[in-house]
Amino acid sequence: MTKKRIAFLVYNLELGGAQRVVSTLANYFSNIYDVTIITIVKSNVFYSLNDAVKILHCRENEIQKSNIVQSLKTNYKLYKSIKQILRDNDIDILISFMTTANVLGALAANSLKIPSLISERTNPYIEGPNSIWKKLVDYTYPKADYTIVQSQLVKDYYKEIIDDNKIVVLPNPLSVELTKTKNPSIEKENIILNVGRLVSSKDQTLLIKAFSNITNESWKLIFVGDGPMLNEYKALVSDLNQQNNIVFVGKIDDMSSYYNSSKIFAFTSKYEGFPNALIEAMYFELACISTDCPSGPSELISHGENGYLIKIGDQKNLELHLSELMNNESLSKKIGKKGFETAAQYQANEVADMWKNLIEKLI
Repeated sequence: MTKKRIAFLVYNLELGGAQRVVSTLANYFSNIYDVTIITIVKSNVFYSLNDAVKILHCRENEIQKSNIVQSLKTNYKLYKSIKQILRDNDIDILISFMTTANVLGALAANSLKIPSLISERTNPYIEGPNSIWKKLVDYTYPKADYTIVQSQLVKDYYKEIIDDNKIVVLPNPLSVELTKTKNPSIEKENIILNVGRLVSSKDQTLLIKAFSNITNESWKLIFVGDGPMLNEYKALVSDLNQQNNIVFVGKIDDMSSYYNSSKIFAFTSKYEGFPNALIEAMYFELACISTDCPSGPSELISHGENGYLIKIGDQKNLELHLSELMNNESLSKKIGKKGFETAAQYQANEVADMWKNLIEKLI
C-alpha cells in the first residue's frame, strides 16, 4: 500500500523551537508516511533527521527587508513556489509552522484543495504580526482545516476569526534525543538552573537579585543561553559580588549534563509562546519555580504540587520558594517527581499521536 505523502512547511531548519518540533514530528512520521520538509529559505540543518525525510526549499537566499511592493512580490513568488512543490510531489496534506509559512501555506494548499494544518507558535497578544500581516492572518487562517496552538490563552485569541472546533491545543513534544539522556544515577548537585535567551522578556535580573539575597556558598546559579543582556547581567553579578556563585555558560547544544545534575529550575519570563525549557526541566525531575506568565506555565504547574507559580516580577515569593527548596531536599525531590509525572505526557510519541489523529481525519 502506497504511503500517504505529508509535507511540513517552515522558514528554515536552523536552531529554533518550531524547527525542533518539525524535526521531531518528521522523524516520528517517517515510519508511517512519505515525509517532506519544505523550507522557505535554504539553510543548515540543526536537528538530526532520518534519511527517509526529504528536504526541499523555495529559495536559495535569505529574504532581505524591503519596501511593501517588493515584499509583496517576494511573498507571491514564494506562494507560487510552495504551490509548485506541493503539486509536483503529490502532497496529500500540508502542515505549516509560524506566521509567514502559515499564511503562504494555507493559501497554496487551499488553491490546490489539499488539506492543511497550521501551527502558531507565538503569543499573539504580545508578539502579534504587523497590521498588513494581521489582515493576511485573518483572511488565510480560517482556510486551514485545523489551527494548532500551544495554550488555551492563544486559542481564545484565535476564536475571534476561526471556528472553535477548528482550533486545537497541542503541546510541544519533548526532544527524543534529550529524553534518552535522562540518567537518574547521576547525583544532583546544589545548582539552580535557568535556560533561555538572555533578553529582557526573560527577566533574569529578577532571578539574579533573588538568588543574591538568599545564597550560600554551597549553591550555584547557572544560566544557559546567550543574548544581548549578557554584559548587563555580568555587571549586575559583579556589583552584587556573586561572581563565584552565578555562572553564565553560553548556548549549549546538549543540555543533558545540566538537567541531570541540577536540583532546581527557575523560570522568570514575562511572557512565553510555550515554555519548552520548563517541560524539559520537569521531565528531568528538577523542582520548578515559574512566573505565572502568559502562556503555558499555569497549564503545566499546579502550585504547591508539581512546582511553584509566582506573579511576574515577584522577587519576594521567588526568594521564599527558592529558600524552601534549597533547604528541604525531600520537598525538592517530591516536587521534582510530581513534575516528571506531568512532563511524561509530553513525550514525543504521546504528542505525535495527537497530531496523527488530526492528520488521519483529513487524508
